[in-house]
Amino acid sequence: MDMKNIMKGIITAAMAVVTLASCTKNFEQISKNEFGVSKEEMAQDGLALGGMLQQLERSVIIYRDGTYLDSDYQIMYNLCAETWVGYMAPTLSDGHHAGWDLNDAWHRRMFVVKNEYGLGGYNSFATSAEELGMVNELALAKVLKVATMHQLADYYGPIAYSHTGSLTNLYDPLDKVYEQFFTELDESIETLEKVAATGAKLLEDYDLVYGGDTAKWVQFANSLRLRLAMRVRFANPTLAREEAEKSISSPFGVIESNSGNAVIAEAGVRHPLYTINVEFNDADTQMGATMDVYLNGYNDPRMFKIAKPAGDGKLHGVRSAISPSAWTSYKNAAGKVSAPNGEIYKICWMNAAEVAFLRAEGALVGWNMGGAAKDFYEQGIKLSFEEWGAEGAAAYIANNTAKPADFKDNVGRAKASAPSTVTIAWNESDDNELKLEKIGTQKWIALFPNGAEAWAEYRRLHYPVILPPVNNYSDGVVNTNQGIRRVTYPVSEQTDNPDGYASGVAALGGPDNPGTRLWWDQKPFNE
Repeated sequence: MDMKNIMKGIITAAMAVVTLASCTKNFEQISKNEFGVSKEEMAQDGLALGGMLQQLERSVIIYRDGTYLDSDYQIMYNLCAETWVGYMAPTLSDGHHAGWDLNDAWHRRMFVVKNEYGLGGYNSFATSAEELGMVNELALAKVLKVATMHQLADYYGPIAYSHTGSLTNLYDPLDKVYEQFFTELDESIETLEKVAATGAKLLEDYDLVYGGDTAKWVQFANSLRLRLAMRVRFANPTLAREEAEKSISSPFGVIESNSGNAVIAEAGVRHPLYTINVEFNDADTQMGATMDVYLNGYNDPRMFKIAKPAGDGKLHGVRSAISPSAWTSYKNAAGKVSAPNGEIYKICWMNAAEVAFLRAEGALVGWNMGGAAKDFYEQGIKLSFEEWGAEGAAAYIANNTAKPADFKDNVGRAKASAPSTVTIAWNESDDNELKLEKIGTQKWIALFPNGAEAWAEYRRLHYPVILPPVNNYSDGVVNTNQGIRRVTYPVSEQTDNPDGYASGVAALGGPDNPGTRLWWDQKPFNE
């Protein structure tokens, strides 16, 4: 009897029950009593944890997978971070949300899913792994937990992290959450480096990202640690430098080539943006105006890899938070704006280009990143061109005249001056702030469509300079020039978890509104 193949089916069935309940007891009952499989048999070849691993991987960036729908991605990412950072603009949804009057039914989805599916799923994994003595697999799961939960922390601020996966806990201050992120990554990397040194693989029959390649998981974990280290640079520069330099000094290093990109590889998976744009109500979302001004201004060769051209063969975006009366103007054949490229099938958590830009910023401020800021900056652009299959990286890198374009839509409804004059080519005589704008702008392009990460970096760096929404519906809570700084806690937390909610607001250090800055958001505004 092929126990491995039989158990794959059992794990899939079991996980459907275990997923949201996060109940290890139920899992044990299903796997042992109903199917007659012992704990020892479940440990064979990672069978006990395979389905749970896939749940954790799918929780990093939610997509349609049998548990969640593309509409979940839409309200967790597309109508939130992707819109607020200028990637996309809704053309058939509540424009008030795009203009920072938040829709609780939308933004609360991130809170629920990440806690139940992500943190709750990790708790189930950890209980089983500890019972089975699967220490190495637990280290891998911790990396995935951090990859998932830092998005939640970067959306809301203080979260319940150090206790359990329940939604009824006191919240930890954000600086303490980040300290735990680093502790867990440090410990996991130390464990996984030892495994990788032997060439051993972990849960290779279930791993949707690296096929069990432990060395690549170490590189991802180091790259994630570098990402989070840079996130806290303005809040705790000593900690930031220490954690960043650890990642570079690791014997396995960080992601340096596109072959190491953290990408979900699952048959039939297409990026949810395709469905949202093509199948939902004749396009629920379109390319944002900020993408328009940068890609057109730079005549960026990635333009039509990233987006489909509009009816006139050009790339056109749309401003966010337009009034409902304007939506239909962008849906007719003549006025339809550009959409995400329907050929995007991958779900990418982190790419080599992002890592290169992180190293460029670290080198810019004197950290040991293994090279010079200019070299990493240019490497980031080259890697992004390679990832998108675009030609002309060398000419693009050398271009010292192209600037973001003025915005003018293709239906005669909206105009706006270019938000920035930043050029592409690196110039050593530029001051560090201008160099930082170049790094932030090119990283923003290279991150597309990872809106959660792009929005976090925009808030941290204030780059790229983006076009604000047409209407600011926040009643003055959000500064139009500074943009939305966070997402408010779900309204239900005030009644379902009043003590936890109160602890979160206290740790936040300001009112529970979208204008309050997070702990790591400390870079002064240049106004």
